[in-house]
Amino acid sequence: MANVHTKEIRSKNMAAIKGKNTKPEMLVRKFLHAHG
Repeated sequence: MANVHTKEIRSKNMAAIKGKNTKPEMLVRKFLHAHG
């Protein structure tokens, strides 16, 4: 799977995920964690 996000966007997303664990973000985090 291609990585469409820049490092800046990815870091912002990670910060947002830490701030509010909504269901879509949890799924994204699980996916990213599973795929290292």
